[in-house]
Amino acid sequence: MDYYEAVAGQPAALERSAAAVRARLKELDLEAWRHGTFGVVSMGASTHAGNALVFRLAGAGRRAVNLAGSDFGALARSRPADSYLFVSEGGRSRETIEAADLVPAGAKLGLTNVPDGPLAEHVDAVVALEAGEDSRVYTVGYTTTLQALGLLADALTGQDDGDDWHRLPGLVARTLEQPAAAAAEVLATAGSIDVVGAAGAYAAAAESALLLRESTRICTSTYETYQYLHGPMEPLTSSNACLLIGDGREISLARYLAGAGIPTVLVTAAAVAAEPNLIVMPVPQASIMSRAVLEILPVQLVAGEMARLRGLGIDGFLHHQDDTKVPVRT
Repeated sequence: MDYYEAVAGQPAALERSAAAVRARLKELDLEAWRHGTFGVVSMGASTHAGNALVFRLAGAGRRAVNLAGSDFGALARSRPADSYLFVSEGGRSRETIEAADLVPAGAKLGLTNVPDGPLAEHVDAVVALEAGEDSRVYTVGYTTTLQALGLLADALTGQDDGDDWHRLPGLVARTLEQPAAAAAEVLATAGSIDVVGAAGAYAAAAESALLLRESTRICTSTYETYQYLHGPMEPLTSSNACLLIGDGREISLARYLAGAGIPTVLVTAAAVAAEPNLIVMPVPQASIMSRAVLEILPVQLVAGEMARLRGLGIDGFLHHQDDTKVPVRT
């Protein structure tokens, strides 16, 4: 699907996917996933989404770990979790599938948009996103994955974290109406972009850095907010830029960076006024998992505008690796 169409179509995709995921979770016996340490295993954008899920579960008192499929072989003997969720939007991530094969049957749940894809053969049960087509650089797949993780967290913990999943598509539509040209003009000419966020917002920070690299081909880095204060900002000059996501220390840091002449964009739900070198992109207040969906939307808009400014089509990749996906059986 065309990138811009995919971004604009997310409200409908989220509504459709929520209904499908909610129905599937009601069908499943989730008892095996309700106790002990819960492990999320994935690669790429799905790993970033996993950051938000682990933070959400921790808030409910549940021990959880977010693991890269590529690291799992070295960790499997230590049994890092008691039950697992293997996430692959396309259902073909080689490292995630290979990790699933290292776990005994009985507590392997899969989350994918392709329920008849290769991943399904390696897990005990599958939850299908039913999100429809996605752009080559993930947009719909990422936000519907976050929503599905939030619905799963609700089902596993039995605790309402305040997410209003029926209201979320409307919040998404409203957030996607904001202008992105000013932020895009600031970031499009930067030599590099640091992306900073903490706690649940670290998911959006990590995914934003990946999205900007893939869509604009500008070098980016991701940092947890307080780690960023301990030295990583030292190379910043006016030829670099910083994108911050959050309502806490990110606000005073954004103001500091702008005052130091660093082009800065802040994605926040707080009431923060723009100032020289500081552009503010608002998102609605929401609970952790809904907020993670909303926080990536301004960056999707900005990435699209940046690509236009740089004369790029967000329609593929320059560099291809032939061992990241398993083949589909015919």
